[in-house]
Amino acid sequence: MIKGVILKDLVVHKDTRGQLFEIMRKDEPHFLRFGQAYITVCNPGWVKGWHYHKKQSDTFFVLKGKSKIVLYDIRKNSPTRGKVGVYILSEAKPQILRIPKGVVHGFECVGKTESRIMNIPDYLYNYKKPDEYRIKLDSKEVPYKPWWHKKGW
Repeated sequence: MIKGVILKDLVVHKDTRGQLFEIMRKDEPHFLRFGQAYITVCNPGWVKGWHYHKKQSDTFFVLKGKSKIVLYDIRKNSPTRGKVGVYILSEAKPQILRIPKGVVHGFECVGKTESRIMNIPDYLYNYKKPDEYRIKLDSKEVPYKPWWHKKGW
């Protein structure tokens, strides 16, 4: 596990009407702050790849489909620097994955239908000066070879 990454199973409350699960609460120990919430959609066979943030942490939740989320720790003083983490999240098993700032990440739709990820970052997106630093999928900077020849950016 990469230091600072949190994978949390969500408690699902079910009854005859359906189900309910809380994605994030501000009274949980892993809650940092609220920036915004948005949904990103990835089509089958595509990767939305490598980027990291210097200020922002992300919290991913798969609303629909199945996603492979890959992390690579580039933080200088991290005890897990150079480590890769691979997580499969799906609508079938409600979980959140918190990705700390400074950890490179991307995701791939691994199902036959699109995947939809809700992200709840702890900072608001700044359109004029985005806190997003991209790395090409086939870059040797990230030692995750399965994406070197995939479709995506």
